[in-house]
Amino acid sequence: MNSISTRLLLAAAIVLTLFIGITTVAILNNVDLRSEQARFERMQGQIYGLLGAATIAEDGTIDIISRDLPNPLMQQPMSGVYAEIRGPEVQQLWRSPSLASELPASGDGAIGEWIFTREETGTYGPLFITRFAVEWLLPSGELTAFQYIIGDSRKEFEASRATFSRNLWVTMVTMGALLLMSIALILAWGLSPLRRLSRQLNEIESGTRAELPANVPAELYPLTSRINTLIASERGRQKRYRQTLDDLAHSLKTPLSVLRNIDVSGGRPELRQQADRMDDIVSYHIKRADAGTQRLLTVPVSLSAPAERIINSLKKVYRQQNIRFENNLDTSITVPIETADLLEIYGNLLENACKYGATQVCLSSEIVEGHLHVYIDDNGPGFPKGMLKRLIRRGVRADTRHEGQGIGLALSHELVENYGGTLTLASSEGGGARVSITLPVNRQL
Repeated sequence: MNSISTRLLLAAAIVLTLFIGITTVAILNNVDLRSEQARFERMQGQIYGLLGAATIAEDGTIDIISRDLPNPLMQQPMSGVYAEIRGPEVQQLWRSPSLASELPASGDGAIGEWIFTREETGTYGPLFITRFAVEWLLPSGELTAFQYIIGDSRKEFEASRATFSRNLWVTMVTMGALLLMSIALILAWGLSPLRRLSRQLNEIESGTRAELPANVPAELYPLTSRINTLIASERGRQKRYRQTLDDLAHSLKTPLSVLRNIDVSGGRPELRQQADRMDDIVSYHIKRADAGTQRLLTVPVSLSAPAERIINSLKKVYRQQNIRFENNLDTSITVPIETADLLEIYGNLLENACKYGATQVCLSSEIVEGHLHVYIDDNGPGFPKGMLKRLIRRGVRADTRHEGQGIGLALSHELVENYGGTLTLASSEGGGARVSITLPVNRQL
């Protein structure tokens, strides 16, 4: 999870989920409390209606005229609204026409105390039960306790609650999804300068852009200005480094030329041989030092064009050998490698093929699993078995009968590694040698 936008979206999704869940549960609980309170207050009113409509005889019996009932549903059997009055011994003194037996309300409450409960019954289903205990002074002068009980079915209440809960959850989840989408759009818009900056840095690395633009958000300006300063400094450093290497090479060439002239005039061939060897060693180390520097600001070049230049040159040098070259490299591919380095790689590898007896040399390329592969195949004697890994070391030669210091393969190997690739040696399908160069695709355009 290295993406900033992914982290922010995940954090927002977690916060929204918690917020929506807690808020929805809180709303449902509050609505339940308010609904039950409203139902309790309505049942209180019905009990007050029963108190007003009840007539108590001298013997303690109670009678209520049906038309005086506080709720017409009390007159309909199994209507869902039930009423009952109990005496001192919890015996049933009166019940509404809607009630066939007794309500599930056991025990006596204190005089003047309201009791509101939920009850489950097999006959009447889930009920709200409200009880109220009072004392009446009978005509006989006796003070008697009575308990008024109202039962109200919860079926309609539960159905309404389920519908409200379902609609509320759908609404809250929809709002959360819309809010999360809005946050995603805001993040995409807010982080677009960073993504644009990342693309521009890739363009600088590949060589298609010289520097970062100045018209960036204020928060990014210090970063882009410092990066531009670093880029300018790196370009200057690379230029000075190359100039220093060129100056060093030029300074050493003159003394070596003098040594060669001494050989010609003094007749000392061993001196010339040593001078040539020193020239090769100096050239190798200068090129090796140059290869060791990373190319961060390289302009992409064609993969095929430098190879064609080397092939044309080698055709002239080895025209007597009548070598046939096939350049099958993809002309549409460009690679962020400096032209001089690519010429050096092709030159070393193709010249080796010509030097060691090949009459046919073929170059090809392909992209496999995110990597660019360049193959150089020839029909020469191939590489000696057991020396494939050693041949890319400096000074190791497969055939000492030919001139050279054994630095071409080693230098090409170091150049390829410097650009994040690999160079391997193998036998080709035709029995000759195969040199494979592999570069990551993200290093090419």
